[in-house]
Amino acid sequence: MTNVIKADGETLRMGIIGDLHTHWDDVDVHQIGNQGYDLLFFTGDLGGGTPDSSLRMARSIARLRQTTLVMPGNNDTVDIDQLAAELNHQQGVNRILAITGQNTESGSIHLCGYTHHKVSVADHQLSLIAARPHSMGGPELTFPDYMANTYGIKSLDESVQRLRNLVDTACQDIIFLAHNGPAGLGDKPGDIWGCDFKPVGGDWGDTDLAAAIRYAKNQNKRVRAVIAGHMHLKTKQGEQRPWQLLADDTYYINAARVPRIFSGEDDVYRHHVLLCIDKTDIAFSEVLLPQYG
Repeated sequence: MTNVIKADGETLRMGIIGDLHTHWDDVDVHQIGNQGYDLLFFTGDLGGGTPDSSLRMARSIARLRQTTLVMPGNNDTVDIDQLAAELNHQQGVNRILAITGQNTESGSIHLCGYTHHKVSVADHQLSLIAARPHSMGGPELTFPDYMANTYGIKSLDESVQRLRNLVDTACQDIIFLAHNGPAGLGDKPGDIWGCDFKPVGGDWGDTDLAAAIRYAKNQNKRVRAVIAGHMHLKTKQGEQRPWQLLADDTYYINAARVPRIFSGEDDVYRHHVLLCIDKTDIAFSEVLLPQYG
């Protein structure tokens, strides 16, 4: 577990940066770094599918000054120690937080996955639980050999149990962080984590994450939000998925606007999502930062 992350005021301001796919550069480091955020979260897929591109993005993210959590996506199955070293400005980092659960990082940039991070907002504490990393979605454990060797997870059942253990140590209020969202929120191509690349559609959410959310609620804990990406907001059919959904008193956020850097009528815009949370309220908004305006 990391040290407790403390908000500067009565409200925690968290910047959520969706799947990068290499759409991140020095302008983002400057712009997002100057938004006054207490915490940043990257939903994953840093690179374009090659180890070099993921490591290059990690090297740039490491320049941020804020406490930052980075969830490895399905495009980020590079050697985890290499990725951690780039994020921490050092070589030879051996089985850092994402694997051991120990606070061995020297910087403020942390890989997350099967980890628990506490946040303090005024006199209130809540838990950030980082779910299964490298998820590709669907009903099976993706990259099974890699997951077994890197995280000791050999099945979705084992993943569920690992997440339940984290819930047991969590505060009353929980926010889940993930690369892919949970199952159970729709099976149409345009649903928030619906499958848009198969003719029959289907629910492409993570079943282990859904089980962990149910478990937390059955323990009478309050799941205030679930934040993820992976399934691009513009579907292959040209539809636009909803980027937020409220269900059973929990907010679900998909931040994967791809590409997140795009040309508008009068400027080039850079997308991310702002979360504001205090003891009683939670609010999300999309943020489009103009590059030149």
